[in-house]
Amino acid sequence: MNSEARFRRQALDICLALTPLLIMGIFYYGPRVLILTLISILAAVVTDYLCLLMQGERRFRKGDYSALVTGYLFAMLLPASAPYWLVIVGSAFAMAVVRHPFGGHYNTMFNPAMTAFAFVTVCWTDIVTSYPAPRTVLPLSATVDSTALSTSPAYRLMHGGAENIDLLNAFLGNFYGPLGATSILVLLCCGVFLIVRKTIIWQIPVATLGIVALFSLITPRVSASLFTSLILELISGVLIFSVLFVAAMDNGELQTTAGKWVYGIILGLFVVLFRHISKIELVCPFALIIMSAIDHKCDTYAQNIIRYGGAFLEDAWLFLKWLGQKIGRFFVFLWNKLFALFQKVIDK
Repeated sequence: MNSEARFRRQALDICLALTPLLIMGIFYYGPRVLILTLISILAAVVTDYLCLLMQGERRFRKGDYSALVTGYLFAMLLPASAPYWLVIVGSAFAMAVVRHPFGGHYNTMFNPAMTAFAFVTVCWTDIVTSYPAPRTVLPLSATVDSTALSTSPAYRLMHGGAENIDLLNAFLGNFYGPLGATSILVLLCCGVFLIVRKTIIWQIPVATLGIVALFSLITPRVSASLFTSLILELISGVLIFSVLFVAAMDNGELQTTAGKWVYGIILGLFVVLFRHISKIELVCPFALIIMSAIDHKCDTYAQNIIRYGGAFLEDAWLFLKWLGQKIGRFFVFLWNKLFALFQKVIDK
């Protein structure tokens, strides 16, 4: 399968996997979620077409669904209460600023939806990080009353606070958060579907989430039980969504299994670092932007780790062996001296 055919199949798989998240969003917040998603997709497609016209192309390339995927992904990252103008600005930014300047079609250095989300997060942080309560039917108006919105567990984690969320609510998405990123059980099912379809690389989410889970136990940000810290770190923000639908996408850059593990580990370390030092609660998009610049080097990193790591372990073993011999000789020498001294005492 050539690269364009693979990308087309991946795009359709992503749209199919996003649909259960959209349904959950409609269940929790009402039909406004559907309108918001359609506006996002429409804005991305229209901007894509205008950019093609400016480049002298009068029609979409056959089978290119990237604008559809970008608009769909971007909508799922937002709160259900996001104003429509923000959706339009973000989707247009994704296509006009992130996608087409790098060649358009499948030639994008950064993921358009994730980069656009990072952009609106920096520019309109209060809007992007304020969420309606689940099971609240939102009005269809262009904006939602901000007094009815609240912060998410990611915000409280950033300030060292914990939140009592039982496992059932955590898995069903019954807590404040982005539209498509709170239904953890549905996300995991979508992830299994994408792995079975070989649309995403399974080593990346396992490595990234494993690193985040490990550091949630080693360096917890909350004064609560380690189990609570683990659950909150994994479900808060857009971590699982971003890892499954963006980071783990098989774009052909990673060729070796070791390189895929290294990519996931580095991404996890960036997420942990940014969560500890950042003043913005949604840090995963910024970690992914950095990873987009170095993902093609992860195979090389893995090869060097294996090569020099093996040499280091060999040298360390030889050193320990040499040190053991020296210590053994010292104890033999010490024993002989003590024995000789003891013998002299007996002779006297």
